[in-house]
Amino acid sequence: MSLPFTETQCFYVAILAFIVIGFQRGWKRELVSLVFVLLAIFLVRPDSGKSFSDFLNRLPSVFGFLVTGNTTGTPTTPTTNFLLGPWGAIILFAAVVGLGYFIGNKAFPRPGAPAERFIGVIPGIVSGAFIMAFLSSLIPKSANGQSFLTVAVQTPDPGNFVPILFLIAIVAVIVALIASRTKKAGGGVKK
Repeated sequence: MSLPFTETQCFYVAILAFIVIGFQRGWKRELVSLVFVLLAIFLVRPDSGKSFSDFLNRLPSVFGFLVTGNTTGTPTTPTTNFLLGPWGAIILFAAVVGLGYFIGNKAFPRPGAPAERFIGVIPGIVSGAFIMAFLSSLIPKSANGQSFLTVAVQTPDPGNFVPILFLIAIVAVIVALIASRTKKAGGGVKK
C-alpha cells in the first residue's frame, strides 16, 4: 500500500497541527501540557521506568555503603508489561496527555495577548515531537530493525528537521516580541 504523501510531508502536517494547537492555547497552557506529555512518556516507556526503578532500588545500598563501607548486590526489578499490551500503553499515554490538556485549560485562562499565543507555538512543537516519537516507537520492528508495518512511508528522523523547527521557534519568538511591543506602545493614556 502506498500513500500519496512522503514522510517529510506527513511530519510537517503533524507539526503544523501542533503549531495551531499551541497558538490557540497559549504558552501557559501548553507548558502544563508539555509537562504531562513528558510524564506520560516517562511512565509508559518500559526502559525509562526500569531505569528509574533500578535507581530507586540502588539508593539503600548507596546509603549502606556510605555508612558502613560494605557493598551489597543491588536488586533489579523486572520490566513490567501493561495489562492490555500495547493498547494499554496507548490508553495510559492518551489518558495522561488528556489530563494534562484538561488541567492546562482549567488552570489558566484563554490567552489574551498575541504574544502569549505566539510563544505557545514553541511548547506545542516540542509536545508534538515527543508525541510523534512515542507513537513511532510503538510500531513493532523485526530483529534487524525493520518495521512490520508495510506502508511505503519511511519513519522521518526528527534530527533532520531540528534546524527547521528551531527556525519556526525563532520566528514565533520574534513575532511575539513584536506583538507585545506594539500593544505596549498603543496602550498608553491619551490626553
